[in-house]
Amino acid sequence: MSKSEANTKSKKQHYILFYLGNEVFVINVKYVIRVLPATTFTKIPQSPGFLLGVTNFNGSVLPVVDSYKKFNFKPSKKNDKPLILVLNIRVNGKNTHLGFLVDDSNNVIEVADSEIKPYPATGNKFNVDYIDGVIQLNGKFILILNPEKLFEKEAELSIENEINTGKSAADNR
Repeated sequence: MSKSEANTKSKKQHYILFYLGNEVFVINVKYVIRVLPATTFTKIPQSPGFLLGVTNFNGSVLPVVDSYKKFNFKPSKKNDKPLILVLNIRVNGKNTHLGFLVDDSNNVIEVADSEIKPYPATGNKFNVDYIDGVIQLNGKFILILNPEKLFEKEAELSIENEINTGKSAADNR
């Protein structure tokens, strides 16, 4: 392969598809540790409205986010088998595991960087800060979410501080 062929060949990345009602999104697999069936959650008093609570993940406390509330979506009909995407993201300068509740996740796709289109700056339905781009799959546009950008401003996610010290995010203000 010549240098010019190598330069024109697009880098490929892998993304996991997930569903919220009729909406389809993807997250780069580099953030996803595991996909688990949803279990029970322990609620945390005075936590942000989008935080369902915490659950056990390999002996550690895992905060779990309600994706519908985080995105201001109306809940879809009851899903009997929701899943948790266990993410490893950097929040407030620390690596953090976070559960992201979704309706379904059943596929990993490979996408060439050249297939990723920028999200338009006008007429947007979503906050574009955490959208890395848009891909087209089977005639439908799918948003690429960046979970680190999605939660970068969420000081309340320092759950380990609340659990380990008994202090809430409000106590630290």
